[in-house]
Amino acid sequence: MVYSENAMSAILLCSYLGVKKDDPIKPFSLGEWNTFLDGIREIGEEPSIIFSNSKDWMERLYYSDKQKERMAALCLRGACVAVELDDLQKRGIYVVTLFDNNYPILLRRRLKRKTPPLLFYAGNLELAKKIGIAVVGSRNVDNAGMEFTRSLVEKASKDRLIVYSGGAKGVDTISEIAALNSQGAVVSFVADSLLNKIKKREVMQNIADGRLLLISDVKPDAGFSAARAMNRNKYIYASAYGAFVVESDYKKGGTWNGALESIRNNYTKTLVWNNSKYDGNQKLIEHGGIPFELTEESIYSVITKKQANYEQLDMFKK
Repeated sequence: MVYSENAMSAILLCSYLGVKKDDPIKPFSLGEWNTFLDGIREIGEEPSIIFSNSKDWMERLYYSDKQKERMAALCLRGACVAVELDDLQKRGIYVVTLFDNNYPILLRRRLKRKTPPLLFYAGNLELAKKIGIAVVGSRNVDNAGMEFTRSLVEKASKDRLIVYSGGAKGVDTISEIAALNSQGAVVSFVADSLLNKIKKREVMQNIADGRLLLISDVKPDAGFSAARAMNRNKYIYASAYGAFVVESDYKKGGTWNGALESIRNNYTKTLVWNNSKYDGNQKLIEHGGIPFELTEESIYSVITKKQANYEQLDMFKK
């Protein structure tokens, strides 16, 4: 796969490809990347300027000697990065950057400065462009929640809607299985090793069938991290035309925090199962979540109707 110079700048500056564990030089954080982009645009250049023989642009951005050394070290690992990219592609894992036309458009549009500069993926990236719903909820969902999840996803699959998920135990896994069993498709933002995930036979089969896309914003051999799991919540919400919260704890857990983040930032319509047994659900509705119950109305209609048609409170704007 051939990458543009702008795309390679994102890969070299922001990825951990070619970086050893004991390497003192670390890639850019998202904040550092945004600062770099701001500076480059201000002087009328593009990120590919890092490949220029002239380093005058660093002077124009008032880079310190330490910053210059770090930038040079990150750029010098190009050969190692190329080898790792080739190895990943042989295993079925690819990279897409903000500078590529096939980068998921809703992530770019909705996350703005929170948009990851590059993503690793396995599967048909075109799935991430399709209209779909996010389905989120507790890992320890009860039987009622399980049944609600299956019914919701089966109904959405009839409308040919993609299911966006996080691949975790509980609601995430139930929704993914229900979508695939209904001949639907799934886009799963994984929080653990992408390399390990694609070793599973059923995963590879669904990828080969074009019905499963796995995406991660971290190096494919990275293990599970609670912080990364929390961070990827925004990707799930921002990718969907509507997010459905099946079951949430109150004031704790990834579901609660992810739903609140979506409501606060207006990533998408955040619909919450209006089940009085779940305290977390009721509190999310009080904070601006849209109360939802399964009816004869199609899921497509639910997620595409204008926001003004919903009656909801917004505690964050008071």
